[in-house]
Amino acid sequence: MGDEKNKEKITTSDGHVLTEAEIKRQAAFDEKEKKLLEKGYERKDIQISVLTANFVGILLTLPFVAIIVAGYILRNGWPDFHKVLDENSVLYFVGIGVIMVSSIVLAVVHEKIHGWFWTIGAENGKKDIEFGFQKETLTPYCTCTSPLSKPIYILGSMMPMTILGVVLGIVSIFVGSFILLAISVIQIIGGAGDILITTMLLFHKTKGKDVVLLDHPTKIGLVSFEKEKENA
Repeated sequence: MGDEKNKEKITTSDGHVLTEAEIKRQAAFDEKEKKLLEKGYERKDIQISVLTANFVGILLTLPFVAIIVAGYILRNGWPDFHKVLDENSVLYFVGIGVIMVSSIVLAVVHEKIHGWFWTIGAENGKKDIEFGFQKETLTPYCTCTSPLSKPIYILGSMMPMTILGVVLGIVSIFVGSFILLAISVIQIIGGAGDILITTMLLFHKTKGKDVVLLDHPTKIGLVSFEKEKENA
């Protein structure tokens, strides 16, 4: 009766206690890794810490933010917050509420977009896409349990920031909506980890190699399995 409660917890080297979903993903990952290694692939880890994602990743998003904000100011001028407060303070606070609520909703949409695009290259389509919620960081997540090619992995990684951040930012410029601008900036910054992983992957030399990418089952990042291409 107490067996379930007394199950031994599995903890990673950084102190993270694995959830049941992560334990299952780890087992499936180990199986796939074994098959790839048997085929002559070599494992190379491409991972980042939460601290690195939040610091270095955000730095990489700043050029995108700067271009969007500059475009908005050049077309629409500087937002006059004092005027809005004087004329309609209720509208001002409603705007803040919209921005906050949209950030929560779009955090989920962000992960859904990852899944939609990774489905393109997943072996079993939607069946290989897993969504969840990490209690430690209070964030939703999406992972693909099947191997992906480098182009598909990058596509799926960058599309949330592109659609919800860059595209929405361009719309805000032409519509002249500061609320849309603020939402787009938050979404661009929210893609910090994605753009950092993508940058690392782009700089990771794989020319002349067969490359298979797998999401790491328990950490932020992925594992690249590589081998030299066989001559035809």
